[in-house]
This record gives sequence, structure tokens and C-alpha cells, in this order.
Amino acid sequence: MKILKCLCLLLFLNLAIFFPVTSDASQVDFGWSTPEYFSHNKNPEDEKKYLIWVFSIKNTIDQEITVPVATILSTDTDKYYEAKYIPEIAGKVSEDGERYLSPDKMKGDYGPGVSRKGIAIFEDIDPYAQKINIFMTGLSHFFFWRWRLSDYSYKITYKRSGSKWILEEHGFSKDNSHRDYVDKFKGAQPEINYWP
Repeated sequence: MKILKCLCLLLFLNLAIFFPVTSDASQVDFGWSTPEYFSHNKNPEDEKKYLIWVFSIKNTIDQEITVPVATILSTDTDKYYEAKYIPEIAGKVSEDGERYLSPDKMKGDYGPGVSRKGIAIFEDIDPYAQKINIFMTGLSHFFFWRWRLSDYSYKITYKRSGSKWILEEHGFSKDNSHRDYVDKFKGAQPEINYWP
């Protein structure tokens, strides 16, 4: 019986070496900043407070890929926020004259080595929230034996420390609490997002 178990283990290791399964998330390099508050007013009595979050996506392989991303923020007070793009704010926070793209313009085809920077602007975040989660969909690819399941979202969790946000954890998550809001904010999304 022990010999059979050893042979099965040896066979499994050989298959793993010759047929490696790699996550297609390695096709992209995904980076992000810490969210920061930004006050913006067109006139003194109409000041609004926004939370801005800058992120980047880069194609790391030598083939064109399609990245169908969507960005949603949720709070520990069960509120959900759509990522917006406000050109005036994006222009003020841009570094070295670089223009940040809207979350919608971050979607699409990425040629080999193409890198884009985007900005997500969230309006009127609940002041009582102690934790926020930013979900980025469309960055993962499920393995071939999970063909009929939706892809996982990349979830980044921050906790409040005074008026700042501190990174608590990040990674691909099975948490799909935001899926209904992706549909609500962006229109019906396909259940399956995958690289072509």
C-alpha cells in the first residue's frame, strides 16, 4: 500500500513538472497606490471630499491580451461605491504631466509590454467606515478544470488610521459580494471573464 502511495505521488510530481499550471495573473503586472483623500471645490460652499486611488496594469508577455477590468470599493459599513473619473482631479494629482486614464479606459487590449496608469475616484465615502476593500475584477484567469466558474477578483483591504488608510491585506479572493454592484454600476457583465 505504501509503495502504491509513493508511486502515485511520484506520478503526480512528474505531471506537475512536465505540465506546469501557472496563473494567468502572471500575464499582468498590477500595481497600486495607497488611497488618499482629496478635497475639491468649484466654489467655497460646495466642497466635496474624494478618495483617490492610482493603479497600473502592464502586459508582461509577448502576446496581446484583453484586460476586462472593473473597479468597485466597499466599506465595512456595507456601502458600495463606483469608481469615477473626474478630469479636473485627475489632472491635479498627475505626476510629471502624465495623464491617468479612467477605469473604463483601462479596459481593453494590451499589446506586448504595454503599460497604463489609471485613477479611480470615489465620492463621499462613509466617514464611519473603518475598513475599505477595493475590488479589481478581470485580472485573473481560472484554471482549465474550473472553466464554468467566474474569475476571482483581486481584493485590496485597507484599515483606517486617523485620516489615512493603511494596507491590511491583498490578493485574489473568492469574495464575490461586489458582483451585483459591478452589474449595477457598469451594466450587465458577462459571468465569465477570461483572457482570449
